Amino acid sequence: MRDVTIKSRNKAIFWGVVLTAAAVVVSFLPMLASSDLDKVREVRLVARDMTFYVEGSTEPNPTLAFRAGEKVRLILTNEDAGIDHNFSIPIWDATTKLLEGRGEDAIEFKVPKRKGSEKYTCTPHSEMMRGTIRIE
Repeated sequence: MRDVTIKSRNKAIFWGVVLTAAAVVVSFLPMLASSDLDKVREVRLVARDMTFYVEGSTEPNPTLAFRAGEKVRLILTNEDAGIDHNFSIPIWDATTKLLEGRGEDAIEFKVPKRKGSEKYTCTPHSEMMRGTIRIE
């Protein structure tokens, strides 16, 4: 009879530990689920010499890589005095204002959840200032 009592007590302790651990894990799920995709990623582009550049890079009209569902704040700086530029992703209806000469503007958008690619452009100079967005 004593063995049965010890086994029952050990079983109760085991299940108590398991349930406590499960409660702790469940309490952290909201933080884990919202971690990266709730953050807004900042991307800085520069319009210079009729070309887009990621700030600090020399690659002209670079491919921009975003994660599906990611929130992005894109900041465009126009360094071309006397030339109007903007940044536009027409299919997402995401466009900065037209910067008339030097200046800066920003847009925020959420990347669609489907993987693939889209095009970005400078509306007034779409033949020269254009690139690809890769959605991973």
